[in-house]
Amino acid sequence: MPRYKITKSLIESWYYVHDCWEGCEDDAMESFLRALRCEPEELTEEQRQNIQNGHDFEELIESIANDADWETDKEHKWYRAAYELAQIVKGAQFQVRIRKPITVNGMEFEIVGVLDALREGTIFDFKFKNKSFGSLDLAGDYLDSAQHPFYFYLVPEARKFLYMVSDGNDIYIEQYFPEESRSAEEIIAEFISFLESSNLMDEYKAHWQIAA
Repeated sequence: MPRYKITKSLIESWYYVHDCWEGCEDDAMESFLRALRCEPEELTEEQRQNIQNGHDFEELIESIANDADWETDKEHKWYRAAYELAQIVKGAQFQVRIRKPITVNGMEFEIVGVLDALREGTIFDFKFKNKSFGSLDLAGDYLDSAQHPFYFYLVPEARKFLYMVSDGNDIYIEQYFPEESRSAEEIIAEFISFLESSNLMDEYKAHWQIAA
């Protein structure tokens, strides 16, 4: 039986079709279709820089946590926030790649994910905000995310998932537990239903089948 890859990024691209700002539905659907077809996303220079900021912040946290180059890191403009998060994740494994099969509605899938950090049953995920916290409403921001349900499935022994959010100055931590989270099976079942009702299942299968 064929098996198909599925990621939290693909699911969240689909979520955005329903959660986008009013008037942005067509753009959100186009973005989802590009993700479904594995086409590169068209990014502005600002969007590329925002993504790079997130990568740089993660690398800074890991560098400090591993005492790799603390003298150089100390001069970084985000050092204080990164240092605070690095102390929380010190001793963790970083960039842990995991894939695990799952069967939903008779279809074979493989959930693929990369954990920013993992230590003693806790999954850590770093989020960098390019706007200051003063302009953001953070509470419950990740409640409907597919990330922690998928990662709890990938790491069944994990008892806690922490979203560790920063704007480079302040930090905010939001935590979730397996018993409070939706199951990966439920999320994938809803995704299957959407694909079938939108006549997109063949499109998904064409681009996400895992080679034998």
